[in-house]
Amino acid sequence: MTRTHLKLSTLAIAMGLSLAAQAQSGAALAGQSDALTRLSVATGRAPQVSYHGATGAARFVRIDAGSGRQLGAALGSRAGNDDEKLRGAAQFFNSYGALFGISNAAAELSAGLLARDKQGGAHITHKQLYRGVPVFGAELKSHFDSAGKLTAVNGTFVPGIELDTQPSRSAAEAAAAAKKFVTAGMSSAAAARVGTKPAALLIYREGLAQGVPGSNRLVWQVEVGNGVDVREFIFVDANTGKVVDRIAGIHEGKNRRAFDGANVNQPGPNYPGTPFWVEGQPFPTGTTEADNMIAASAEIYDLFKTAFGRDSFDGKGATMDSIFNRGNGCPNASWNGVYISFCPGTTTDDVTAHEWGHAYTEYTHGLIYQWQPGALNEAYSDIWGETVDRINGRGGDTPDAARSVGACTVSTNSTQVNILAPAAIAGTKTAGTAAFGPQTFSLSNVGVVVVDDGSTAGGSTLTDGCTTPFVNAGAVAGKIAFVDRGVCSFAIKVKNAQLNGAVGVIVGNNTAGVINMGGADPTITVPALSITQADGTALKAQSGVVASLQRGPGSDNSVRWLVGEDSSAFGGAIRDMYNPTCYGHPGKVTDTQYACGPISSDNGGVHSNSGVANHGYALLVDGGNYNGQSITGIGLTKAAHIYFRAQTVYQGPASGFPEHADAIEQSCADLTGVNLAHLKTGLPSGEVISSFDCQQVAKVTAAVELRTPPSQCGFQTLLQQTPPPLCPVGNPSVIAADNFDGGKRGGLKWTLSNAGVASSFTPRNFGVVTKLPSGRAGYAIYAADINAGACGGPGSEAGLQRLESPEITIPAGASTLRATFDHWVSTEAGWDGGNLKISVNGGAWQLINAGDFIYNPYNATLNTAAQGSDNPLAGQAAFSGSDGGRVSGSWGRSIINLAPYAVPGDKVKIRFEAGNDCAGGALGWYVDDFSVYSCAAQN
Repeated sequence: MTRTHLKLSTLAIAMGLSLAAQAQSGAALAGQSDALTRLSVATGRAPQVSYHGATGAARFVRIDAGSGRQLGAALGSRAGNDDEKLRGAAQFFNSYGALFGISNAAAELSAGLLARDKQGGAHITHKQLYRGVPVFGAELKSHFDSAGKLTAVNGTFVPGIELDTQPSRSAAEAAAAAKKFVTAGMSSAAAARVGTKPAALLIYREGLAQGVPGSNRLVWQVEVGNGVDVREFIFVDANTGKVVDRIAGIHEGKNRRAFDGANVNQPGPNYPGTPFWVEGQPFPTGTTEADNMIAASAEIYDLFKTAFGRDSFDGKGATMDSIFNRGNGCPNASWNGVYISFCPGTTTDDVTAHEWGHAYTEYTHGLIYQWQPGALNEAYSDIWGETVDRINGRGGDTPDAARSVGACTVSTNSTQVNILAPAAIAGTKTAGTAAFGPQTFSLSNVGVVVVDDGSTAGGSTLTDGCTTPFVNAGAVAGKIAFVDRGVCSFAIKVKNAQLNGAVGVIVGNNTAGVINMGGADPTITVPALSITQADGTALKAQSGVVASLQRGPGSDNSVRWLVGEDSSAFGGAIRDMYNPTCYGHPGKVTDTQYACGPISSDNGGVHSNSGVANHGYALLVDGGNYNGQSITGIGLTKAAHIYFRAQTVYQGPASGFPEHADAIEQSCADLTGVNLAHLKTGLPSGEVISSFDCQQVAKVTAAVELRTPPSQCGFQTLLQQTPPPLCPVGNPSVIAADNFDGGKRGGLKWTLSNAGVASSFTPRNFGVVTKLPSGRAGYAIYAADINAGACGGPGSEAGLQRLESPEITIPAGASTLRATFDHWVSTEAGWDGGNLKISVNGGAWQLINAGDFIYNPYNATLNTAAQGSDNPLAGQAAFSGSDGGRVSGSWGRSIINLAPYAVPGDKVKIRFEAGNDCAGGALGWYVDDFSVYSCAAQN
């Protein structure tokens, strides 16, 4: 039944509070502080606790290794046999689980799985369960040393899940939706099939891999692929049937898409029945591509088996199938969950070992192939690939001179635009090349001047360099000219800049990304590079810009730490682990090269941002002075053991850079005093990790900023945060107002109503609530954006919630008529949202236009019916979505000019409308401190 025309004074407040309780997040975890206090008392020392940015729960708990204390003191005794260790782990979570957000360890954690390491330690892994359903990427680990003492507890736990675990969509329906989703982008849909493993019902926490807060969803995980070059894990909402996320299952050594149908597509006609070579047959085979691949496969197997005791990628001796001379997606190489495969010219030792590294990752820490976990996934493959390259004595390993911090190698044809000043825009920018002019150059510390063509278009001065001479030719002479991409060719604009005395040219693109500039003019002698439209816009807004332009080889005569340097198909190395910025990758988290997504672009920057972790490993091995840290290299053996232990003991699917920092620091502490196995022979190497070595690990985590959030990604709040005064001059004269203080006397008598598109719509209204998000005090009125419903059949939740003011009479003499309100928005972006309507003198309701907002107008236009939306507000301007990189919002103020709609003597009504489509949602729309007012007339 739908309620209509319900007065606020008779509103069932409890209903509003109940809906609000479902929507709100971010509160401190119950019992967390108490658990920490009790643990401190039990151990005699305050533990070191790291917290997860996405959940607020603890992610690593340990005692300072130099304190002489042990976390195991909280258990009261050492754990001797395996059963005692399992009981000890359970006891810890029963007693101190609130640190992680656990309320009932027995119900929320699976039975522990115990594994041993070569040092005699034991590690127990518990998967998180919610009402018996596994939580994707969530697991906790307890670590016991060889003496049976608990040393650390770490992992990811998702607290506060509140979901119905009974799916309304079947596994078969989810599989069909997943297959449809994947095949939509394939040339041959019939080739894709659902994997042999049945669809798995899971709880999926959005934002977990990204390290930001998110919603919990009941999903089906479905594997879809073609057994060759497509393998995707698709997460389908188990109630709405919508695809929630996709995670790549094929991890490629080089992030390119290229297609060449000249050869047979993988796996080819011989797999698996007719092998080219099997273990025990004569080697080498005489075929170079095969020999490279077979030898490198043995080398990485030997590294993991001999040094670390792991028998193949699954730890159980799995057959290592590999295919050379594949004919599709070239030049590239990949692991597809079954075998590795290579285009011609890519079977070099480090690339082969890189692809097997993905297999070892899949069967150990299982890093999610998105955001920072995905960047770690790629980095670990580079790390093991380069480790094999460094110890096998094969390939082009010379010259192998030590590297210089910040210097590229002579093998690297680096292209860079480096802005040196002002600080607001300083940094290395992504750059495109020019086919004309000098192809090798280094132009350093030169001022940049934006050209003035002397003509205008649309009232703006043209800066595209298409007309010469320039009005500001005197200022351009001897400087780097900045010109925008425009109506003339790149060669013309660069030649014009040269004619006006410029010594170099930067071209700003007029679309997203950079452009490699084509054209020809043999008379051009000055260097030119392009930058993105965004970087160009930022440059033009500054004065005193100083830049350096570089294209060509670096100064280090070394191939050390280059990835793929021997691969002819790539035309040289594809990454530099010691100086990642030489290939446009970040060397630390705050570098301008750090990729901020979106997820559709390289899974959130997995190939680019891997540079941070790659750089950390290279610095730890060789040392160097970087980012204020003076690091003494500890060598390959020690570093490899630390990173393998982090991979197999502490890291999990959702581990990002902060978790990686915890893992390598703790792994170093664990291995202190151990005579490590030689990486090639497995015999005692004589290399023993010391506390000094662990200090270098800590310096590395600081140098590459593993614990630093990537704040430069600049995710913006949906609502701006610096509103102007309510009136241009003087104070507002309030005509009608409401602060929604619980319905007490003085508030307006609002009318609440709702309307569903289908009978399945759950009747719900705006309701007065307290316990507001972001810590705001007092009361507000709230419309829930419920995360429920189903599309394309019964169960649609499409509908409206309306909040309608009483008639407000505009008094005589009122001028500069305005309205204002504070609000907080978190809705399903593009599908759900809210806006305002106005009725004057009983007339029809009309949308208040975005152009009539003085501050914080609508941020979006909702998806249309043609796009599949059945939201009653489809196609209208609205507030929709949430803060950047998050699913929650921030409070902001909107101010509206009502003068286009009403004059003194008119009677107006204002209506807030919140619309939902058939399914899916976020948190909702909170509104507070509403006011209609006038301002003093301006002289």
